[in-house]
Amino acid sequence: MYFFPKLNKFVIRAYLVHVFTTTGIICGILAIQSVFNEQLNFAFVWLGIALVVDGTDGFFARKYEVTKFAPRINGVILDAIVDFFNYVILPVIIILRFDFLPEKFELLAVIMILIASCFTFSNSKQKTKDNYFEGFPAIWNVLILDFFILNTSMILNLIIVLLCVVLTFIPIKYVHPLRVQSLRSLAIVSFLLWGVSSVFLLFLEKETLINDFILLIWIVSNLMILLFTIKRTFKKPLIDIY
Repeated sequence: MYFFPKLNKFVIRAYLVHVFTTTGIICGILAIQSVFNEQLNFAFVWLGIALVVDGTDGFFARKYEVTKFAPRINGVILDAIVDFFNYVILPVIIILRFDFLPEKFELLAVIMILIASCFTFSNSKQKTKDNYFEGFPAIWNVLILDFFILNTSMILNLIIVLLCVVLTFIPIKYVHPLRVQSLRSLAIVSFLLWGVSSVFLLFLEKETLINDFILLIWIVSNLMILLFTIKRTFKKPLIDIY
């Protein structure tokens, strides 16, 4: 039995989408290499590229009908494997390598992150019908990036990590940047501003006028994303959740 039955342009394009998804794991490996080289800013850049891949591969999967033309590969499982590595395992490695948390609580916090993330990735009802995440969506890579940019204290980092572990099991709604149905354009703009400003903040010198300006844009974009979460959490959607 051939792996590619009736090979044609539709099948090729569909399998290329799966290949595109797997480039996320390559970004993850390059991020680990940067961690070993103590170049954390470059590690976050690679994780950012992986985030872009994760945010766009679903669009291509639907456009090129991968479930129809490349059914041997389960794109949902493939995506989850890559995401768990980049969103959970890598941030845990960064925490352990760069001492973001108090040493006495570091291992316990990491264990809690891993356990909570296992439940997140195995949750069959993780997304609402209007494509919001329900419960903290295990975006530990983003959280650690925030710690790095803001240079927050270990104690504050620990409190936030524990809070996010708890929020994993609380039905607060978190915005998906590309698939939300209401105010989608504003959501995309918010995430673009956040992403671009994050890259600049990774490399700009601290305490400079340009850095302060970019930091302001970064804070505003984060507040805009937060408003999406608050609005959707406390306002009943037009359609049922399940």
